[in-house]
Amino acid sequence: MKKVILSLVTLLAATTLATAQMRPSVKVEAGANFSNMTGKANGETKDGDMLIGYRVGAGVEFGISDGFYINPGLYFLSRGAKGTVELPKTTDYAMKVVSSTWLHNVEIPVHVGYRTAIAPDMAVSIQAGPWFSYGFLGKVSQKTTVTGEGKLADAAREYAKASDEATNNGETSPYKTDPKVLKPFDLGVGMQAAFEYRQFGVNLGFEYGLLNTSGFDAVKVNNMNFYVGLGYRF
Repeated sequence: MKKVILSLVTLLAATTLATAQMRPSVKVEAGANFSNMTGKANGETKDGDMLIGYRVGAGVEFGISDGFYINPGLYFLSRGAKGTVELPKTTDYAMKVVSSTWLHNVEIPVHVGYRTAIAPDMAVSIQAGPWFSYGFLGKVSQKTTVTGEGKLADAAREYAKASDEATNNGETSPYKTDPKVLKPFDLGVGMQAAFEYRQFGVNLGFEYGLLNTSGFDAVKVNNMNFYVGLGYRF
């Protein structure tokens, strides 16, 4: 009887340990997102300037075996880019136009990862997989600077002021203009590496959009971004 009871206790302990290992853990993350957009029109490819935004969210980690896991998540992040157009001084003035496209997206990544210990309480992990996103807010802002003196420069400043006000005060969401400048749905691939100390982690990741999100047939636009952040795993 003692042997039977001992066997049952041992089996129960092993089952409990296995269940605990398979129990999903929740991971929260927050950090900075560095985004850009690649545009292609008339056979010419041009990248914008980097835009610094945010990335926050959480994921659920399901252990598979021997350090491997599946990590779906839900994140909110900003994407977009800056663009600069400079008109050189040909008469009495020069003009510089800086536009910023802010895109606020909700994203669902589904990554497969691997974690390995490198020291007591320390580990490194790497994960990769597809992501799906939808843009729910957007805004385009414009600021024009005119340098120079004289009547032509003054007239250019008045024109620039009116142009900036019309751009900034109108319907500036690229998702809601008629016709739409950008399509809200996107999908792509991404990867993330992390250094972890106990439940804390420092994350570094990269994402690239595979879909053409331009609303115009003659233009191609792809999203890309990399991010850094801090995470905590419960």
